[in-house]
Amino acid sequence: MGYEDRDYFQSKPKFEFSSGLMNGTKGLLIAVIAAYISALVISDSLNYADDAFWRAVGAANPKPLLGFQLFVLTPDAVVPFLDGYHAGYWKLLTHWIVPPSLFAALLDVVFIYFVGRLVEQLFGTKRFLILFLVGCIGSGFLASLVDWFLVGARYSVIMGPSGGIFACFITPVWIAPNQKSFFGWKLRNVVLGMIAFFGGLSVLLAVANTGSPAVLSPTQLIWGAGIGAVFMLYLKKRGRVPSVAGGYQQEENLQEWEKPGYLNKYEDKPFDERKFAATADKQRKAEEKELERKKGDQAKLDAILEKISEKGITSLSRSEKKFLDSQSKKK
Repeated sequence: MGYEDRDYFQSKPKFEFSSGLMNGTKGLLIAVIAAYISALVISDSLNYADDAFWRAVGAANPKPLLGFQLFVLTPDAVVPFLDGYHAGYWKLLTHWIVPPSLFAALLDVVFIYFVGRLVEQLFGTKRFLILFLVGCIGSGFLASLVDWFLVGARYSVIMGPSGGIFACFITPVWIAPNQKSFFGWKLRNVVLGMIAFFGGLSVLLAVANTGSPAVLSPTQLIWGAGIGAVFMLYLKKRGRVPSVAGGYQQEENLQEWEKPGYLNKYEDKPFDERKFAATADKQRKAEEKELERKKGDQAKLDAILEKISEKGITSLSRSEKKFLDSQSKKK
């Protein structure tokens, strides 16, 4: 094993892109793209929050109405006491797979591509998909419970995988909080800043857009980030948060030889001539002593061999035979 293969020469992986897509991320990308195209064919609509779609639904147009019944989750499909309540609990399982607009579909595909590559390699496919799907379904359910309070009589369109995306997107806050990111900023601050920005923007757009009968959910991605935070706190409590360079475990739980710069802790101390001379003298005496011992052994061996040649091996004493055997093993 070469010195570069030893543990203390190995560094922790960084929170960065893997060499390729893993199966979980590939499957989500294919599912979202295929579902959006299928929903387009079924409902004949590119945008499920625009006025034209909702006018078609109100007029009982068969194709938009079918798309609404299959994919468009609204609070009155979950909360029984709201006006216009119509049971649609199954939409909690279908709403997330179809983005609410073409622009949202493009953004979701890009986010799944990048976030999936980062998270799946650290969590594994199974845990990544569990986090993603729980984020999608859980954020849809929680948004259904509170969106009506923010948007009033308007419809809150709860669709797309943004809840699952943000559940995964918040994981670096615990996995690699101190890793450097854009402009040298800590990754934790960048992630929390982006979540706050997009969350605040979604609430602002929903509240400000008073002229439309439907708006995109103002809280879906916020709930997704919250679910991801709860998941990470649970993993931290159990000690199962992946350890990477810049992660919270980097200084707390690493052995001394695992910490960055361990091999570079060299101090240029002043030369001590007396100590050097004493060490050299000690080494010289040890070498002289070893040389004398070897000369003595050789002289004794020569005497034994000469005795054998004159009187035969049977003339040797027990100690001489033992010495001869030990010397033969050294050859």
